Amino acid sequence: MKPSAEAPSQQTPAAQNAEATPAPQPTALSGRLRRTGGISIKQATTPSQLPQEQPVGPELTDELLKQYWGNMLDAMSKNEELAAIAQMLESKEVRLTGSDMFEIVVTNSYAESQIKPHLVRMLTYMRKKSTRPGLNCSIIVEYEQKETKPYNYHDKYDAMLAQNPHLAKLRIIFPELDY
Repeated sequence: MKPSAEAPSQQTPAAQNAEATPAPQPTALSGRLRRTGGISIKQATTPSQLPQEQPVGPELTDELLKQYWGNMLDAMSKNEELAAIAQMLESKEVRLTGSDMFEIVVTNSYAESQIKPHLVRMLTYMRKKSTRPGLNCSIIVEYEQKETKPYNYHDKYDAMLAQNPHLAKLRIIFPELDY
């Protein structure tokens, strides 16, 4: 038997509507409203209910920074897990770069990778001791410049000329020599 052309019209209107409209896709929030942080107008805004600024300690100087740094290293050396890091950090230079910013200067990227996992713990300690909640730091890698050795005669002449400028006069006096 052949299907008749009237077969689709025999369906109920609800069934035809179901085929025409696609099924709703699940959303990432799955029907819940996402809350955002902040203060709404409906909340009380009296000065006593607003967040208070934390007191800031004395102005940070190089001497105070080095004192806090030494205290932190002493506290770290008492902990067995952090003793090796504290020993490594003792030889590193600490420089104040702003009112609430300092740098830890290391000589290679390995030292940087060893310090980074402990950076949050170190900053938390220093912020608490200095009563400066905005205190922050960065790790600076300063690679040591290795002196290159002169290998050909032109490089050797330039190196000797840098040590003794009178060598240029000898080159003028003896032009037949190969430099």
